[in-house]
Amino acid sequence: MKTKLVTITIGLALIGSPALAENWNVVSRSSQTVYMLDLDSIKEGDGAKSAVLARVPASGAATDLSYSAGEVFIRCTANQSKPGPETVYGPDGAEQERIDDGYDFDAIARGSLDSFIQGILCKDERGAGSYPSIRAFIEAGRPKTD
Repeated sequence: MKTKLVTITIGLALIGSPALAENWNVVSRSSQTVYMLDLDSIKEGDGAKSAVLARVPASGAATDLSYSAGEVFIRCTANQSKPGPETVYGPDGAEQERIDDGYDFDAIARGSLDSFIQGILCKDERGAGSYPSIRAFIEAGRPKTD
């Protein structure tokens, strides 16, 4: 009887837990960096929309999992953005450093990275390249088709 009760309790706990889904969409890229937004992290509150933005080196070994990720906030109608706290991950994918934000909202410049993020958060624009994780993107060879 105890075994069944433990199994049922664990099963119910797993059903009640939200899945940590990720859906990384390539937003922009330069020769040095690929900018990816986790579409499953999009949320709204305090007059702004936000999502997690990753900055992934555009080249490197498939075993080098270095990147940084932080929340970005967009006020759609005010045409403003600000970065939030950021986390830096090392070559093994482990957290190395956290950087606090401390920034205020600022105007979004036309053609900037934040303008592309604004299109995704405020106008539901999406790119073609999507990956289940940053690791999947890196291990796939950091594809340039997106």
